[in-house]
Amino acid sequence: MVADLDINTLYKIARNGDQASRDQLFDGLSARFRTFVRLRIQNEMDGEEIVQDALMAIAREYAGITIEISFAAWAYRVLNNRILAYLQTKKKRSQRTSRLPESESSAAMTNHRPDPELKRRLIDCFQKLGRVNRRYARILNLRYQGYQTEEICNKMDVRSSNLYSILSRARSLLELCLEKGDIT
Repeated sequence: MVADLDINTLYKIARNGDQASRDQLFDGLSARFRTFVRLRIQNEMDGEEIVQDALMAIAREYAGITIEISFAAWAYRVLNNRILAYLQTKKKRSQRTSRLPESESSAAMTNHRPDPELKRRLIDCFQKLGRVNRRYARILNLRYQGYQTEEICNKMDVRSSNLYSILSRARSLLELCLEKGDIT
């Protein structure tokens, strides 16, 4: 595993365009992030999505910013912000479900027929997602249909690590649409 000093050194070299250093930098960050997240998030799939999302954000931004003190500290801050956002979202979802009266909550669990209005909104949002990013919609649909990770990766030609981040973004867009009525 790469030490903090080595991550900072690799960052400086990779920022100057050395591809091998970039690969080594992100391999080191990936391994460390997975360990860091595993200690904080019990759901393995959610943890993987958080790690992938943080790594993608870092990959987009690291070359365009100048970090004087510690790239490693900045990278962990990016990851920590993703963890905090996940925990806040989880808390909001928990609060929404706990606000349902007992009778509605139990009725919703025993009733196998979804609310027609919710179903219409969900289909509408899914179509909007398909117009914005057809790949996201296709992957989300395959997951909903019960396909396993390996099957989806083969069908859509993506790596499993990328699949988790795609699913996370697709779900976020779908949730945004359900709340706001649109994806943009």
